[in-house]
Amino acid sequence: MRRRSFLASLCALPLVSCQGESATVRFKVIASATVDGRPVESSSVMEITYSKVTHSLIGTGGATRLDGEALIFDVGGKGTVYILPLEHPPHASPRQVYEDGILTTFGIDKGIGSLKENDLAILRDAKGRRPFRLYNTSRLPAFVAFGDEKNPKTIYEIDPCNLGAHFPGVKFTGLDIEITDEPVTKRLKQQLAWVNTPNSVIVFDRDPPGHLRPDRELPIGFLITQGDFFGDGSR
Repeated sequence: MRRRSFLASLCALPLVSCQGESATVRFKVIASATVDGRPVESSSVMEITYSKVTHSLIGTGGATRLDGEALIFDVGGKGTVYILPLEHPPHASPRQVYEDGILTTFGIDKGIGSLKENDLAILRDAKGRRPFRLYNTSRLPAFVAFGDEKNPKTIYEIDPCNLGAHFPGVKFTGLDIEITDEPVTKRLKQQLAWVNTPNSVIVFDRDPPGHLRPDRELPIGFLITQGDFFGDGSR
């Protein structure tokens, strides 16, 4: 249950738990780079709803719903990078990124399950543009590209600090979050036709039966599905 917390699934069970106070944040993810010294930006609008969960089987906690899709990052006509709504830590499985990152970007140092009413108020009142911060570290969402966008098996992961190795003359300069009232972006299904197929249809590479490797040894294309290009609320 990688993208949604255990408590979120409990909220769907009748007579088990109920949703309490909530806050919704509509925000623009803005990727910046220089291309041969010229600044460029691409952006995508997403939305997260944070909810307190009360009277669940294990007490109180929190849940999130993320609406949106991977950011289509046009690097100045030299190619396209897709910034996924998840991160891929070294030697680990991909996991949610904006759900926690929005909290720490706006100065909230609590986990989703520990949010108080004053934290939800901070989210409701959030304004402006800030550098993305996940736990006050330099961690970023996963950056991927394709050898052939029509073939998802050609996916490869990119170190954002080394964009120039794949796109000569391109240098990544930052990822920002900006509060907005613009509509949630819906472009990806036109850009990558194969994301329209259900997750039950395998479009990425997988290890053959009997030759499975631990997740820490697998490239990102062996770990994700087409659903991972979207927030859990947009699937």
